[in-house]
Amino acid sequence: MKMKKKLAMLLCAGMVMGLLSGCGGNGQKADSGNESSGSSNAGDVSEDNGAASGSEDASSGEAVKLTFWKSPHSDREDEIWASMIAEFNKENPNIQVEFLNVAWDSVVEKETAAFAAGTGPDISFQTEQFPLYAKNGYILSLEDYADETKRSGYPASALAYCSYDGQLMGIPFVALNSVMFYNKDMFAEAGITEVPTTWDEMEEVAKKLTLDKDGDGQTDQWGMMFEMDDYWQPLTYIIQAGADQWNENLTNIGFNNEQGVEGLTFFDKLYNQDKVVLPLEKYTNKEEERAYFYNGQVAMFPQQIHYTNIIKEASDINLGAFAIPAGPASDEAHSKWNFANIGMLAISSQTQHPDAAWKFVEFITRPEVEKTYLSEVGFFSPQLATNDLMYEGDEIMAVAAEGIASLQVSPASDYANAMMQNLKILYENVARSEKSPADAIQGMYDAMKAISGE
Repeated sequence: MKMKKKLAMLLCAGMVMGLLSGCGGNGQKADSGNESSGSSNAGDVSEDNGAASGSEDASSGEAVKLTFWKSPHSDREDEIWASMIAEFNKENPNIQVEFLNVAWDSVVEKETAAFAAGTGPDISFQTEQFPLYAKNGYILSLEDYADETKRSGYPASALAYCSYDGQLMGIPFVALNSVMFYNKDMFAEAGITEVPTTWDEMEEVAKKLTLDKDGDGQTDQWGMMFEMDDYWQPLTYIIQAGADQWNENLTNIGFNNEQGVEGLTFFDKLYNQDKVVLPLEKYTNKEEERAYFYNGQVAMFPQQIHYTNIIKEASDINLGAFAIPAGPASDEAHSKWNFANIGMLAISSQTQHPDAAWKFVEFITRPEVEKTYLSEVGFFSPQLATNDLMYEGDEIMAVAAEGIASLQVSPASDYANAMMQNLKILYENVARSEKSPADAIQGMYDAMKAISGE
């Protein structure tokens, strides 16, 4: 199948855990490690241009300068934010906002260093790592800013996710979940007329779609693939088997048990027994891996919903989507779990201009404004009023929308980054047959205990 010239790049999972994990996410600038900045008044962001850098007072007639950091979910991140900031400036000409696009693989390190030095961004996009900053007093409580009218547009669960120690620490901005993308033509050619809804059905479909098409004795078409080192891929099966991601104190894994081993064993079976998953040795980076799906050599690809736009820009396959097949757990909260996340906009406690920063956050999270970003990237909003403005008639987004209404977001934790990094190690240990599922889980438990002490 002919590839389109434009290949959408990717971003590391830096969220979720997601979001947006996390939120994790996956857009262009992630792997390059590059950062870029832009603002409504063009100019470079200096090394120390954070919350403590602005001394202008809006009441004096001079412009207030704010910095806003966010990791990318699109290869057009800078362009989109330049447009939105320009709209903000029409209402607020005395507030200048400089946007810094921070790569996912370095955002935690850079934010931690900046906050510790007192030069953190005035406004930042936060996912599940935010409790670490809140615990250290780096994020401003929004209890005095977000009134009942503002809060009423959000589900209680979204506000709870964005809270720490009973204080609202950010305004929910993006919501995402995951679907199983699939190549409709490959299903049709194999005579598959119904999408799978359970593990067993998915396994059988994947077997039918794994073929040696040229007869050379080597597989050249696979039923599915899992994104390279994407931590939530094995986690899906672990939780769908009935285990929990976290222990009660959110300090270590909650799947060092029979259910956790059962779920990871199924993941291992798909890779190493059924051999229906594109092997890791077939590629060296995510762009090479995704090319197999774009070229029609892989039939199913579980991923976050905003990949819809990435895939459509990079390929002309006949794309469809269905809900992630359910696992064997007895309750739906576990059996139908799929990776979901919320990303929020937070204000630094170090900012000299909290009122101006709130004006920006409040403006950006208005339904008629935030839909500009969300619809461009392919996200949903935690505000149902915003979602009503987007994606009408979109078959793929409709699949994800069913899950957004009952979004299950894993709790935020001080140890979210450690969880993500160790899940990536667990993924490779099992996918490469370096450890048994039980040994991989025990190894992760020990690694997390060494970090948290619990």
